[in-house]
Amino acid sequence: MAQQQRQNAQSTHPSFFVLILVFFFWGFLAASNSIFIPFCKTHFNLTQLESQLIDFAFYSAYFIGSLILYLASAARKVDILNKIGYKKGIIYGLLISVLGSAIMIPCVNKEKIVPIAETAADISSFQVGQQLQTSDREVKIRREKEADTYTLLVSKNEAGAKYASSNNLQAAVGGSFTESATAYTSTFTKDKLQNVLSVLGTDFNQTVTFGYFALILMALFIVALGFSLQQTAANPFAIILGDPAKGAHRLNLAGGINSFGTTIGPIIVSMLLFGGVSGGGAAAETDISKINTLYFLLIGLFLVAAAIFAFVKMPDNQTADEAFESSPKATRAILGITAMFVLILAGLALKMELPFFTVGIVGIIGILLVAQSSSSKNPEGWGAMRYPQLILGMLAIFIYVGVEVTIASNLGGLLTHPGFLTPNGLKESELDPYVSLFWGSMMIGRWTGAISVFNVSKNTRKILCVIVPFVAYAIVLGANVIKGNDVSVLYPYVICIAIQIVGFFMGQDKPAKTLMIFGLLGVLSVLIGLFTTGALATFAFLSGGLFCSVMWPNIFALAIAGLGKYTGQGSAFLVMMILGGSLVPPLQGGLADIPAIGIHHSYLIPGLCFAYLAFFAFKVKNILKSQGIDYESAISGGH
Repeated sequence: MAQQQRQNAQSTHPSFFVLILVFFFWGFLAASNSIFIPFCKTHFNLTQLESQLIDFAFYSAYFIGSLILYLASAARKVDILNKIGYKKGIIYGLLISVLGSAIMIPCVNKEKIVPIAETAADISSFQVGQQLQTSDREVKIRREKEADTYTLLVSKNEAGAKYASSNNLQAAVGGSFTESATAYTSTFTKDKLQNVLSVLGTDFNQTVTFGYFALILMALFIVALGFSLQQTAANPFAIILGDPAKGAHRLNLAGGINSFGTTIGPIIVSMLLFGGVSGGGAAAETDISKINTLYFLLIGLFLVAAAIFAFVKMPDNQTADEAFESSPKATRAILGITAMFVLILAGLALKMELPFFTVGIVGIIGILLVAQSSSSKNPEGWGAMRYPQLILGMLAIFIYVGVEVTIASNLGGLLTHPGFLTPNGLKESELDPYVSLFWGSMMIGRWTGAISVFNVSKNTRKILCVIVPFVAYAIVLGANVIKGNDVSVLYPYVICIAIQIVGFFMGQDKPAKTLMIFGLLGVLSVLIGLFTTGALATFAFLSGGLFCSVMWPNIFALAIAGLGKYTGQGSAFLVMMILGGSLVPPLQGGLADIPAIGIHHSYLIPGLCFAYLAFFAFKVKNILKSQGIDYESAISGGH
């Protein structure tokens, strides 16, 4: 055993390279949601808020998984993950994700087809911008801003011309069709809806396919529940798979691989759904069952990874009697946050999503602020929450994950919206260059942030801080070229990258300073995006990925600074607050569904998020200073 430990101290264990494959697929699937969301919005005839329930299901699993581990450990007064060991924790997590992936396949294929005439009640309850499409995807009916007004959109092709020239259909809509570059359109009022549906049914035999969106959300939740257990175990596991002194290097490599997964995930999923060439005709013929290929692949890779972990000897941390310190007041605060989550679930059941999401998020913020006030007066029983930097950091992680996910997940709704980037809006098959650029921005920033971990001279570090971002940017462009996308539209983004490089130099590898600068740059980018349209606004919103990129390690380092024996518990609380990724995107989606706000101006939400993150950097710096803690000693790196 001693010989094995000496070997592990000298080199990285080979199983680490299996571990980083798992990091890759966390990022791959999480970023793929940004393509899957707008596709599902159209396929399942959803509102913008409803489409964001994909993120709700995915990221709430991280909260639920962490919560179960925490409460179970508190009840048994032993750290369960330490007891079973990181190795078994990852294996169990992989098997849970296999189960979710296996469930996803029949859920995707479960559909029912109904005559279009039977959908009048569904269409009558549509919110502005919501639309219904026929089974062959040739015809769409969209609710407009004007009261009780709809638009009939027919694909501009040989089949579509028959609709536009139909006397019966023209009589039903009360006028002729207008021809655009992509569609034949005609606007009609609600009193004509039943006649329009009758003609589409009798003259054209149109039907509507209804999928079971709730089943897909359930399967995605189970996949992410496995991810939650994997992530909780994998980060500390990477430390012990070799020389502990080089653990940060391994985590940065794993974070870089994770970011590479987020970059190519949207491109691969777009190819699966829409074919190999961006904007091609395959978009009209695609169906959701094509996503099965991804989940068959995931099942195979997760099983292979689990088998390798099961049969390969590797160091582990298993400690059967690891004590778990009871913190009853902190537990009550966590249960209060859970109650807000349950309240939001009730809102979903009652079809009152936006009010309940709003109340739930405000409630979570309120619980954390009350906890900070109470613990400052009497720290007894609060455990890690006796430290104000941790509580404010929990809120910062909640908001950071929320802003990162909401920018990307609502991006499809924004870019397909007519008049924002293009007059008619992008097709769903044309989104992946922009989505991959957003997630690629995370890779650009994380690779740059990781430079500070390596032992290089000051001048070499400065040179690398300029070169590495553009190398990562070239990889993003290369991935899009392989897919067949026109990358020339992405060239102006080099200006945003140059601004981020300046931000890195100004931050001087100091977490509070870097976080404040990037938070303020995030606010500025959102303001530019809100007050402009076209390419300028698009790149401004996309640059949010650059400014989010190194926020996690900076927030984490500042939040756990000075926690001492409570560091482990504090880290667990921070991981729970990934919950923000499940709640903030639907909140923005709900605002986007309000006609007076719309998808463009709903991006006010990311602006407010960035503003808090800049405030946190300023506030926590003063808190740590008052505690005599060197708040600038931590080095920011990749996550």
